[in-house]
Amino acid sequence: MRLVLATAIFACSLQLAAQPHHHELEFSQASELLPWCEAEARAHFVGKGVTTYQWTGRYYDKGNVLFVEGKLRANGNDVPVACRVARGGRERYAIVEINEST
Repeated sequence: MRLVLATAIFACSLQLAAQPHHHELEFSQASELLPWCEAEARAHFVGKGVTTYQWTGRYYDKGNVLFVEGKLRANGNDVPVACRVARGGRERYAIVEINEST
């Protein structure tokens, strides 16, 4: 009984160890948010099967909030992209807004 239990625990720990670990980003400066925002915007369009070109963006902060405003060329249009997160916030709390209606 003990051998079976020990084997089951060992097998579970091996499965957990084999899973890739995702290191979550924490943003302390607006410049750190810029490449993340671009990657998230491109991933949005890749998921739709749309090729993207010509990212341009700027970053700034207001108080404890970090901002990125950018544009990405997709489907022949310049698509506005905006990202924001609280200073010190993790990527799971960052907001990405993609305005495809323009």
